[in-house]
Amino acid sequence: MQIHIVCVQKKQGEFQNLEHKYTKLISHYARLSEYNVFNNKIANAQKLSASEAKKSYEEPMLAHKKGYSIILDERGKSFDSLEFSRLLVDKSELSFFIGGAYGFEKSFLSNFDLSLSLSKLTLAHHLVKIVLLEQIYRAFCLHYQHPYHK
Repeated sequence: MQIHIVCVQKKQGEFQNLEHKYTKLISHYARLSEYNVFNNKIANAQKLSASEAKKSYEEPMLAHKKGYSIILDERGKSFDSLEFSRLLVDKSELSFFIGGAYGFEKSFLSNFDLSLSLSKLTLAHHLVKIVLLEQIYRAFCLHYQHPYHK
């Protein structure tokens, strides 16, 4: 299985240890590729307005769309961990898309196979990646009946 995670974020050193931990754990079950599409165009758009920022995310995101594509959005469908596991395991290639500080335009969500909400809470986009990685690992543990805590 191939999993791609595409995100709009500046490098955040304080989260890298957790990202590395879950990336390593996931590597026992799938190949994981991560793409950070933050660039100068996005940085400049974020200074103008939320609307301009959201529009600036679209083109670089779509360039990485592969396989079954899941966009993360607080308005998306919610799953429990078992349902999320069932969703993942029958796909050969998955792409997850995490927006920047302003999220996505509602109209942009229709470009993806699924809009997924990790929580009804609004989460900082830097934390979303950690939560997603942890849930991907948990999904594999559930599917392969591997004790999560070991």
